Amino acid sequence: MLKNYFKTTFRYLNRNRLFTSLNVIGLSVGISACWIICRIISYEFSYDIKQPHSERIFRVVSRFKSEGNESGNGGVPAPLAFSVKQQVPGIAMSVPIWENWKQSVKIPDGKTFDSPENLMSTTKEYFKMVPYQWLAGDAGHALEAPGQLVITKSRAEKYFPNISPINVLGKTILYEDSIPMQISGVVADLDYPNSFVGQEFSTLILPKEIESRWGGVNSNNMMYVTLLPNASSHKVLKQLNAFSTEKGAEGMKKYKFERWHTLIPMKEVHFSPEYNDRSHKASKKVLYGLTGIAAFLLILACINYINLTTAQVPQRAKEVGIRKTLGSSRWHLIRQFLSETLAISILALGLSYLLSLWALNSFKDLIPEGFGGYINYWQISAFLIVLVLAVTLFSGVYPGWLITRVQAASIMRSSATIQVGKNSFSLRKSLIVFQFVVAQLFIVGTLVVREQLHYLMNKDLGFDREAVVMVQVPWWKLRNNPAYKDRQFTMQQELEKQPGIEMVALGDPPMNQSFSSNTFIYKEPGGKVNERNLYRKHLDTTLLGLYKIKLLAGRNIAYSDTVREYMLNETAVKELGFKSPQDAVGKYVKEMEGTLIPVVGVVKDFHIGSFYQKIEPVILLSDKSNLTTLNIKLSSSDPAQWEAALKRTNVIWDKMYPAQPFKYEFYDSTLDEIYKDERNMSRIINLATAVAIVISCLGLFGLSTLTTYQRIKEIGIRKVLGATVTNIVALLSKDFVKLVLIAIIIASPVAWYFMDKWLQDFVYKIDIEWWMFALAGVAAIVIALLTVSFQSIRAALMNPVKTLKSE
Repeated sequence: MLKNYFKTTFRYLNRNRLFTSLNVIGLSVGISACWIICRIISYEFSYDIKQPHSERIFRVVSRFKSEGNESGNGGVPAPLAFSVKQQVPGIAMSVPIWENWKQSVKIPDGKTFDSPENLMSTTKEYFKMVPYQWLAGDAGHALEAPGQLVITKSRAEKYFPNISPINVLGKTILYEDSIPMQISGVVADLDYPNSFVGQEFSTLILPKEIESRWGGVNSNNMMYVTLLPNASSHKVLKQLNAFSTEKGAEGMKKYKFERWHTLIPMKEVHFSPEYNDRSHKASKKVLYGLTGIAAFLLILACINYINLTTAQVPQRAKEVGIRKTLGSSRWHLIRQFLSETLAISILALGLSYLLSLWALNSFKDLIPEGFGGYINYWQISAFLIVLVLAVTLFSGVYPGWLITRVQAASIMRSSATIQVGKNSFSLRKSLIVFQFVVAQLFIVGTLVVREQLHYLMNKDLGFDREAVVMVQVPWWKLRNNPAYKDRQFTMQQELEKQPGIEMVALGDPPMNQSFSSNTFIYKEPGGKVNERNLYRKHLDTTLLGLYKIKLLAGRNIAYSDTVREYMLNETAVKELGFKSPQDAVGKYVKEMEGTLIPVVGVVKDFHIGSFYQKIEPVILLSDKSNLTTLNIKLSSSDPAQWEAALKRTNVIWDKMYPAQPFKYEFYDSTLDEIYKDERNMSRIINLATAVAIVISCLGLFGLSTLTTYQRIKEIGIRKVLGATVTNIVALLSKDFVKLVLIAIIIASPVAWYFMDKWLQDFVYKIDIEWWMFALAGVAAIVIALLTVSFQSIRAALMNPVKTLKSE
């Protein structure tokens, strides 16, 4: 029996190669989308699941509230991790993890590595919390004294190639050419996705000078706690907050802010992008959105299969009639259809594997970092088996049941044509409507996201950003090595002489992802004191001119080694209580604990962050020690001439900083990076839209085939009576256009709701306009007409003599 099923299935699929191919392609697209998204979700949710006792491990983070605005910070007060265990019952271990930044690492043979990443300072409790495999040394003695260093196997292989971990033990490397670090341990890299990205671990001892710094928080000062078994995390958090608030009360009162801490469970650390660090983060909201997209695409593929299969019911009527006459039961017929569906699903699975490889290779930048090295074979295998069986049942049961309703006697007498009933026909129409509702949602989403991105990238930011190159001066050497003192100013002067360079400024670019702020105070003549948190931007006398930031009142800031003058933007003028830009000029403002300094100018507002946040109050100041970014304005608008100017810049750089490689970045690229997530989202929606349209068109093609077949004699009669090809095409197309119009009516309010919710995250955004829905609707109608016109024109061109003759 089973052999017979396979044999008849193969014969049928081979005989109907066109429909078989369409079914396989449609299902493979849906399965490949599910396959890729399932792997991504599996990877993201696998983070930290192998961490022992993860249910008792929490990351401690900070929350702030100032002037009604709440924000988060991934760090904690520096002394907290060293004292909380003794003060708060229920904590088994308190583990500080401080991120370090080093300009260079020198190996004994003289080789230097510039700007190594993932350098951490911690205590030996870290290795009790995280289960590393020790290849050399041991966890009990590795970080006992200052100057000791534990490195991972991958970092050891980078620094000491072809040397075993045992022989690496005891070797000394130099941080910043002068700080010796002795390697006291080598550990294997963690072999599972995790939030612990450290590659070098130095001994952390709380410095004396910051033992009492309870007011400030640095995001580099991270902290984890492991609770005792059966300890209540709520009670621990309450006591931890009470202790931290008591210690930091003076600072919070002084700077007028509230601070508290919260505990993030280990399994949620990966899903907390607000508290970002060097580890890869993911958003559950995005992952759930991807799950929804995968589900929709798979359902569309199954609907497409159902429509294409039911379109073939009339052609299979005599086959079914003969089977029934020979004794086949309804269940045998359904099993035959299920076996055909299973065969097509397996073929689709094979094709989807190739499609997945192509997609993963073509869209690498959309795939999470580390994704390629992680595959849970058991999980993926189980998913694919369940997926194929689910697709087989969902797609095959209805067509199988439908074919069993054929009356064998009528078919064998050729006294009736196949009509599957109004309700069944309505179901297929409903499926087509559903497909185009989903396609319409994606099309509208594509238009709205595209327009918002265009708005983000082209809106006036309050400054000119064209042809600007950013070069970061090695500030660590500036700060610690007298030989490099003031070299950035010398380089600025040299660059200004070069052809192809219009202007060079030193200071912070207007808009970036790095912020520095503090409380500033203005006392009005009547005695009222206005205190506001202002964002600081350091600049020299040429930066305003380079970025063409408009001066509204007063003058530009004068050159000074230290801060002697301030400039404000419009928002800062309002926040501090000045009546106008002119009113602010000449008044005195002071930074908390600072001296009174005059305001000499006011500039027009400009954006300092993404469009998710409003324009913030900004204070501009000149401080020689903080001018460590070269802003180079290229004079030519022709990109072909930029290369020569940058080569000359490289030559000058090598003279000024011979030990440091020359690295630059176009400012436009820096700004584009701010909206990387939005661009990726746009590309994902574009891909989903294309897939949804293709699958929907395949389903529409199947329905048009069925309709044309059922009305073939009617078409012949109309042609005999004088109907033109245009008349017949219009006759066959109007019903499909009605279905698409229904889909547009259903989808439009739904699309508006979801896209409006998405846009609400932006402070500056576009308006959703009627033309977006009109354009999406016209596109859907045109796509539908192009799809059905093939069958309609083919039927209209047929010779009526052939269609009307009786067999």
